[in-house]
Amino acid sequence: MTRMLAASVVLAAVASLGAQSPVVNAVVEKRTASADFARDVQTVATRPTPAWIGYRVPIARRVEVAMQSVESCCGRCRLAPSSDLVVLARVQNGAILELRPLAVDCDMDAAGMPLIWFDGVNPDASVAWLSTLVTQTGDARRVGDRALSAISQHAGSAAATALVRFAQSGTTEVRGRALFWLADRAADQALPTINATLQKDPDTEMKKMAVRALSRFPNDEGIPRLMEVARSHDNAEVRRQAMLQLGQSKDPRVVDFFAGILLK
Repeated sequence: MTRMLAASVVLAAVASLGAQSPVVNAVVEKRTASADFARDVQTVATRPTPAWIGYRVPIARRVEVAMQSVESCCGRCRLAPSSDLVVLARVQNGAILELRPLAVDCDMDAAGMPLIWFDGVNPDASVAWLSTLVTQTGDARRVGDRALSAISQHAGSAAATALVRFAQSGTTEVRGRALFWLADRAADQALPTINATLQKDPDTEMKKMAVRALSRFPNDEGIPRLMEVARSHDNAEVRRQAMLQLGQSKDPRVVDFFAGILLK
């Protein structure tokens, strides 16, 4: 009887949450986010036993599974394009142990763990909280990587502003990852930062990362700038990197570009 009652509680909670969360098999507690969302998270995170925190915000665009920063879907997947991003964080004793940004066409099994689901999270507040996790190192680096990935998937200008900030300052690793994700957004948001890196950054590795970011622009929008860099950048390694990125493109402009070089 006890088991049946517990199962009923879980199923009822999931049913009531179905429109908000893709998480199944969870003991759900719903809350409304306050103006200080970071404090909301910290309050839950102080629990001595592990729990999940979850919320959803508008997504910048249909997110494809990329690298290790976004989990592949291992449960039920829906065919309709996602309009929202779900952010899930596993917390305990004041720490963020795990972070998962997910498109809402995927179901995640919480294995019976508590899920504190926040309604009404402001996307800018979400970006602000995630930004505090990005520069973590050591064992928490994986959380930092995923926090930056989650920021990149947020709709709105706050996400682009945060990515630009991380691309302009901090460690080479964080700056490079920020450029990587920034390039997935609109080219006009990414190009000024990438150009500044190519022209002014003293670190050759950062310049090469900027070149790789150009190759990630949607709809091959980075091809013209890549050709300019390959022709005229004053750093031979950067020119070589641009050539390598162009060589992986199937854009017909690239064929003409290489033909012009070979025929000289």
